[in-house]
Amino acid sequence: MFKLENNDLINKIYKLSDKYNVILKGNIVICGNVNCVLFGHYCKSTLFYKDLFKVTKDTLSVNKVANKNLKEMKKLIKQYGYKKVWTKGVFSLYGDLRPLAEKAGFGKWSENGLISHQKYGTNFLVSAIFYK
Repeated sequence: MFKLENNDLINKIYKLSDKYNVILKGNIVICGNVNCVLFGHYCKSTLFYKDLFKVTKDTLSVNKVANKNLKEMKKLIKQYGYKKVWTKGVFSLYGDLRPLAEKAGFGKWSENGLISHQKYGTNFLVSAIFYK
């Protein structure tokens, strides 16, 4: 896996994602022609049993914003002529985004199995959009 070169599409994606309060952005190429752009959305990583209602509310709120971001990015990528575009939200049931987030520079694996960023620690959730 390697980073995509900064091109017009990636720059537009990054700029557009700012309006959805994305704190981390990264892009990589997977398996030749499959591109992936990852987004980190701030969400405090409080243990759910310490404050179940607040954690649930915050997580659902981040999910809502992340899905709006992915929807807008999908539309933009299709405007650039890509036919196959799919997304993975913060509640992705199919696949783990942590290895991709690490490759995209979001941080390093921590002892608790989460990706830890130098500035944000583990206080973020990851979403991604793939296209080819």
